[in-house]
Amino acid sequence: MPDRKTAAILLLAILVAVMGVGWRMAESKPPQVMPLPEDVENWTHLFRGYKAYLDKEIHYSVVNGDSMLPTFKDGDLVLWVAVDNTFEFGVGDIIIYKHPTRPYLDNIVHRIIEVGTDYRENQFKTKGDNSPEEYWVPRANIHGLVIGVIYQK
Repeated sequence: MPDRKTAAILLLAILVAVMGVGWRMAESKPPQVMPLPEDVENWTHLFRGYKAYLDKEIHYSVVNGDSMLPTFKDGDLVLWVAVDNTFEFGVGDIIIYKHPTRPYLDNIVHRIIEVGTDYRENQFKTKGDNSPEEYWVPRANIHGLVIGVIYQK
């Protein structure tokens, strides 16, 4: 009968061999990718739990540009929900809004860097992670809160 040390080494060698075989089998299989639905008008069927939790319909917008690199890149899909109470927004939240000075620019996705006080109490200062420009955005221009992203290649 082998001593304890030999038995432990033998058991360890068997475990390493089994794990190695499993690892190689897992690597040889192609990754399982869930196809995106053709009707992307309502993403809630992909994120069933979120709708129940948020009681909101989930919308999407396509990122256009690189102002939010490295968080989002051109072509990524951001998922967002309309929010009635913007008073709960804080520094670090990412929102989607209509540009405050260029009304032809809509669905801009930037991060809140400051919450207005005093005469700017109904505004948020926003900035892209990769942009030097900062804007004070009135609450009325805000469409919603970004809750997720689907990264594109």
